[in-house]
Amino acid sequence: MTSLTLHFAAAAPAAPPLWRILTQMGYFGALALSGGLFLALAFLLPAGARGGAADRSLRGLAPAVAVFVVIAGYAQYAGRIARTKLGFSFTESLSPSRFGAYLDLPLEKGAWISASVMATVQLGLFALAAVLLLAVRRLHGRAMATVATVGFAVVVLTASAPSLTTAVVGMDATANRVLKLAHILACVVWLGGVFVLAAAGLRARRSGGDGAGAFERMWVRFSAWAMGAVITVGVSGLWLTWVHLGSFAQFVTTPYGRYLLIKLVLVAAMVGAGVYNVRVLIPAIARARLAGEDDTIVRLALHHFPKVVAAEAVAGIGVLLIVPFLSGSARKQADGAAAGPFDWETFGIGAVLVALLIGACVVAVRTVPESRVAA
Repeated sequence: MTSLTLHFAAAAPAAPPLWRILTQMGYFGALALSGGLFLALAFLLPAGARGGAADRSLRGLAPAVAVFVVIAGYAQYAGRIARTKLGFSFTESLSPSRFGAYLDLPLEKGAWISASVMATVQLGLFALAAVLLLAVRRLHGRAMATVATVGFAVVVLTASAPSLTTAVVGMDATANRVLKLAHILACVVWLGGVFVLAAAGLRARRSGGDGAGAFERMWVRFSAWAMGAVITVGVSGLWLTWVHLGSFAQFVTTPYGRYLLIKLVLVAAMVGAGVYNVRVLIPAIARARLAGEDDTIVRLALHHFPKVVAAEAVAGIGVLLIVPFLSGSARKQADGAAAGPFDWETFGIGAVLVALLIGACVVAVRTVPESRVAA
């Protein structure tokens, strides 16, 4: 029997329990939704559109997102308790009476602060993000934009909190920490922007020319953020794939590889939708504006565009669903050797791949100058 057959015959690791799937999806979903809404209000919404239909559509999402952030943040905190050696079930971990035992856990090796304390700090940051979301719902103009900017910074800090628990020593550990965090933050920006703009765009379908003009400019602005996020996801994803995957065969011979392959297909679908938006829809809206075809602008910006982005958002939800299953490593499941250390040779190869990735994005994505669509 060949080694390939043995790999297929190997028992797959047990699927994570339902509570773990839901809490992890909720955790990343809360980061993405809150980060995407703050991003849209602080950096994507044109100053001249504040108070208009697009502004109202975005801020109308804030209460629901705030409630989701609180629930998801609390559930993730309980999930962290349930994953410790304290022996509490997830249901038991939802009780505040368990928090004391969790906070009494000792520091892990190499940590400057215990994971339980940092998780509590993160829970507080989730609560702060929810408060700021409710604030932007009521504020207007420059005050709203300022609070949204602060909120975006809070979400970045919330997502970064688990990575700050332990100190890093050496090039390999530093690269691992930085690239993992970059991967998470880029996903927050990309998925969050897609989720929020899709939802707000669908809400504003009846707003007419006012909403169409604002969303047109927000699509253009977000395309630059999305391209940066795609490059970051690509770079960090290459690193993570190299760490966890020993060969192309492991994409189909290990459970980890198969889940990763599904994730990559979904990410590719999102990239394809983004390229279609930037290369086809945004230029079409710009041409319609130059031709004075207001009905075409409204149809593309408020009806067709949100549908495409909503389909992209569905693929993003699929990515979040796959994440809880990406535990362990294809290398370990295939009884292979661990990845080599991150050194200057690896850095050089990675730099070449990064350059190729950036070049491919620049060629594939033609950004329309905002001056052409903001007139």
